[in-house]
Amino acid sequence: KVDLVQPLLHFAIDVYKQVQRSDTFFSPFSIAAALSMTLPGTRGNTAKEIATALHIREDIHEAFSQLQKSLQDCACELNIANRIYSDRRLNPLHAFCALLEEYYSTTIGTVDFGEDDARQKINAWVEQVTNDKIKDLLAPGTVDPSTMLVIVNAVYFKGAWEKMFPPYQTKTMDFYETSSTTKKVRTMFQKGNFRMGYNEELKVTTLELPYRGDMASMVILLPDEIEGLKFAQDRLTVENVTSALHDMRMERDVEVFLPKFKIEQTMQLKKVLVDLGVKDMFRDSADLTGITERKDVKFSDVVHKAYVDVHEEGTEAAAAAAVLMGVGCCMRVRDLKPKVFKVDHPFMFFILARDVVLFFGSLTHPV
Repeated sequence: KVDLVQPLLHFAIDVYKQVQRSDTFFSPFSIAAALSMTLPGTRGNTAKEIATALHIREDIHEAFSQLQKSLQDCACELNIANRIYSDRRLNPLHAFCALLEEYYSTTIGTVDFGEDDARQKINAWVEQVTNDKIKDLLAPGTVDPSTMLVIVNAVYFKGAWEKMFPPYQTKTMDFYETSSTTKKVRTMFQKGNFRMGYNEELKVTTLELPYRGDMASMVILLPDEIEGLKFAQDRLTVENVTSALHDMRMERDVEVFLPKFKIEQTMQLKKVLVDLGVKDMFRDSADLTGITERKDVKFSDVVHKAYVDVHEEGTEAAAAAAVLMGVGCCMRVRDLKPKVFKVDHPFMFFILARDVVLFFGSLTHPV
């Protein structure tokens, strides 16, 4: 059985380091799933580059298939949907369609990319899967008559906290965006037993906020210093993050202060992927002979859009990625005094389900 936990964490960190903005939110799982759906149809160096960037072997479909099935059993609301849209001129090979159906439970929809309603049709489907949270994944002009194939993966997550933040405890407090600038933000509060740890390498305190159902959680990495996020970002490695997660073995009494926040982000991932070594799929030399007999087909971009809303009851998050192709063991610690975990300056966070990084983000300017 291939374990995708480490490869997906590795890929998440790689992408995060490329996109580093002050407020970032994306779904490494969604992007990886969309890319892995291209693997049955790519050959040679094109396939090798994608597999290398994802830190996986090329025959990964069985593992992705198992992972998606296990995630669908989540007690929280988690919708994962994959779909491929092909231009009516393309005629995808039967073997490619069969593989997609077997492993990704998806069929190929045929559209006419010369008509604008093709784009609207794709956007409407994404909107439906993500509970109306991701609108207009494909902006006007992203598909045109030269588009041959659009690969879309959408993820929608809604988790209720195992322990809700009482709304009457939410107060307006200062959030230090830098050591000299503060912003008034609505900050939630609760006191309870939580797994907490400290990581010396990243100089962050970690706290796990579980969602109901005991399978998914949000992990917050809070730097020691007000402006310590950059230090932690520069030292992000699979080893450091893994040990930070493992260091949360201690469950203790904690007073948690957490701002309410929302982030919505759209990314054109072509540049990010090229920087990670995925170049061939965007070139005329792309080998997509497992998808179509046509030799003039390449991918034009990978579009990703993600949304998160964190409030007293829980978290709502959604993401969608489209690949466009065209011609051309817990210990309990009794503390006499509860620890205080006050998220009042820039931090990083993960949403994990079955240890898989579904979403990854950082926040400097809460809204």
